[in-house]
Amino acid sequence: MKSSGLFSSKQLQMLAAGDEKVLNDFDAQGLFPGIGESAEEFAARMGKLSAALEKLHNDLKKTPDLEVASGIRINEKNAISGNVTNEALDQTGALYNVRPEWVPGFFANESFGIFWGGCSLSDPDSGLSLFIIRKAFKKKPRWLFYRRQELLAHEMTHASHQAFTEWMFEEYFAYQTASSALRKFFGGCFIHKFDSLGFIGPILLLPVMQFLNLFQIVNCPMGFFWCLAGVYPAFLALRTCWINRIAGRARKFLIKKKAPHPGAALFRMSVAEIKTLAAGRMPQGNDLRWKILQKYLDNGQE
Repeated sequence: MKSSGLFSSKQLQMLAAGDEKVLNDFDAQGLFPGIGESAEEFAARMGKLSAALEKLHNDLKKTPDLEVASGIRINEKNAISGNVTNEALDQTGALYNVRPEWVPGFFANESFGIFWGGCSLSDPDSGLSLFIIRKAFKKKPRWLFYRRQELLAHEMTHASHQAFTEWMFEEYFAYQTASSALRKFFGGCFIHKFDSLGFIGPILLLPVMQFLNLFQIVNCPMGFFWCLAGVYPAFLALRTCWINRIAGRARKFLIKKKAPHPGAALFRMSVAEIKTLAAGRMPQGNDLRWKILQKYLDNGQE
């Protein structure tokens, strides 16, 4: 976690003044203004993040095993080293030109379920994000079907995109870190918290109804429940294809216009702006975010 120089009082003052170099320094760390956010508002938000990082650092000094969530504890000796995070930072840098070195990462103290690979925790008030991964990743880059690099890069992408509250492309960006083309395309199916319930609920209902029919407790046509079980998965697949199609068309438009880094440009755009690109038009903006975004669109303007 490298943040002391980035969040110095001098840097934050220069950020509040809209200094271009400092804006670019923060941008490279995956910290950029939100939609319509002014320089003063952005600097104030970064000040909150700086205070939260400092508090976490001090709490870790005072408490050997700090509980950051129910049943989840971290300590300094289990902090993820730079040589491990660099493998993920290289990937986020290539995809979106962000290397969020400020995000704290830890190996888990506890033993969780066999299928648990890791998780991220975030505080929407301060903007603090941290990630915790399975202790087994300390010695090896893979666990079952999880890859350490992919897991870290996925969570770092979320941490870098938190200036946006729009849901549509959040999982799309995060799953571009996947090594599998299938996971890269369909990995973002589950966007909302109720998506998994809508997917698995009707499927779990099938054996229940089969049992009730078998013992003639009820007499229901199973064909209806088979159709019901397929409705939400079909919806998720269609929604994912729609999101990928819009993002793909937007990227192709930027490539056609010779934008120097299409992925980085899309990552810093709103949903409306990405849809405008997909429709074959270049969006326009004049807020602080666009001051940064413009460098990724040079040669992309007509």
